[in-house]
Amino acid sequence: MLNRRAQPVTITVPKKMLAMADKIAKREGRTRSEVFREAIRAYFWKRRWDAVQAYGALRAKETGVKEKDIEGIVDEVRDARRS
Repeated sequence: MLNRRAQPVTITVPKKMLAMADKIAKREGRTRSEVFREAIRAYFWKRRWDAVQAYGALRAKETGVKEKDIEGIVDEVRDARRS
């Protein structure tokens, strides 16, 4: 089903990558476009997750929080929200 808000684009990919995408699409009963859209969404999600991780690492360094402290801090916050 074509999303009327979708914008067609042209990209260039190596032949092997295209063949892999087509193989996945065929195996999963999807279109090539769906496979590439999913790959782009996963890329965006990973970039966002990496940014969150970097922010967390920076804040931990600034506040002196160690990895071993995190579970206890999360538990404290969850308990406070339940109250």
